[in-house]
Amino acid sequence: MKLKALTAVLLASLMLYFGDVAGTAADIQLPKPDRTNADQATLDEFAAFYDGMEQALEAEDIDRIMTFYADDYLHHGITKKQLRFMWLEIFGEFEDLYSVHVFSRIDVHGSDAIFACTGALLGVPNDGKEYEAVDQWVNQNHWLTKVDGKWKIIGGAAKEAATATRRGRMMELHSLF
Repeated sequence: MKLKALTAVLLASLMLYFGDVAGTAADIQLPKPDRTNADQATLDEFAAFYDGMEQALEAEDIDRIMTFYADDYLHHGITKKQLRFMWLEIFGEFEDLYSVHVFSRIDVHGSDAIFACTGALLGVPNDGKEYEAVDQWVNQNHWLTKVDGKWKIIGGAAKEAATATRRGRMMELHSLF
């Protein structure tokens, strides 16, 4: 119950802070310097990564979105091919999509990185007028790896098992980002 209340408060705060206007730059907050071992150049790469993904999200460009995922992406049994269908379903149900990411920790080891992230994917339902959470996560790990010089999402995992409500349906939190 505490997780649901915390998530609701977080989502409401994010929506108040970022308002109803989405832009093409990702809404991200990087961790304090003592919570990351990444140098500034790598942090800039991560910011550019999420900006590029946000631009693809705004354009609903499924082919470009899929370039941000490693070919061997796997999250709770969901493959890259299945993830593509999930994105297509989201595009069919929502407009004006945008995401918010608050990174509390980034740990880089060579070509691999783990991000502890709290955030949300927001959108306006086709049958609605106001933003709502399409997906939300609290302190979830996002795993990235560098492939041919580019960062790719390889998967993610929640620190605790959790569920979220999406359009009246219960679903496991999943890492689209």
